[in-house]
Amino acid sequence: MSTALVDASPQATTTTRAAFADGVRDITPMVLGVVPFGFAIGAAITTTSLSLLEGFASGPLVLAGAAQLTTVQMLDAGAAPLVIVLSAVIINARLLLYSASLAPWFRREPLGRRMLLAVPVVDQLHFTCLPRFERNDLDRYGRIAYYTGASAWLTTAWIGSQSVAMLAGARLPDSLGLEVAAPLALVGLLAKSTPDKRSGAAAVVAGAVVLAGAWLPFQSAVIAGALAGIATAGIGTKADR
Repeated sequence: MSTALVDASPQATTTTRAAFADGVRDITPMVLGVVPFGFAIGAAITTTSLSLLEGFASGPLVLAGAAQLTTVQMLDAGAAPLVIVLSAVIINARLLLYSASLAPWFRREPLGRRMLLAVPVVDQLHFTCLPRFERNDLDRYGRIAYYTGASAWLTTAWIGSQSVAMLAGARLPDSLGLEVAAPLALVGLLAKSTPDKRSGAAAVVAGAVVLAGAWLPFQSAVIAGALAGIATAGIGTKADR
């Protein structure tokens, strides 16, 4: 953590252009995982009562997939606005932790720029950028370039895949099991997000609950999985004591 409080080492020679390209390259494996999910969400939107404009707006307004799908389903079902907002907030609560871990690397940037950089923070961006920043081979401009390259490519692919599905009026067969698209899109993150046995156990339990409850409406299995993971981690912490 201490490396986040100092500037890049004297050996840092990566140019901003190279850093931008590195960000695009490094997040590409993550992009390959989210594009099918984005296409699935776009196809799902075409089956709801939402207008095409509302469907397009949901992508950039709610960048996190599970929260977006939940919001779309609840809007289609006519759920109360407060319930929709609370559900999205609960699902996306982890993003606060991601932002907190990345914030020290941008501490010298103006507030307005930091707020802008916080907009695209999602799982894939966090787990791609943080390891690179911890290498401490980028100065403040290199970090912004790397982050921008990664976030621009991920966001473009995410919104683009949804847009293609909506414009094409895509209809995907139920046999494809789109109800598990959200958890499957995060499989590539599992190894990077489980640094110890306790967090690994929590991730496994959370994933099992999500998959088992994939048939539940409004992506509520994601909420159940998050709670199960938290409970598992809490039990592990008590056991360690």
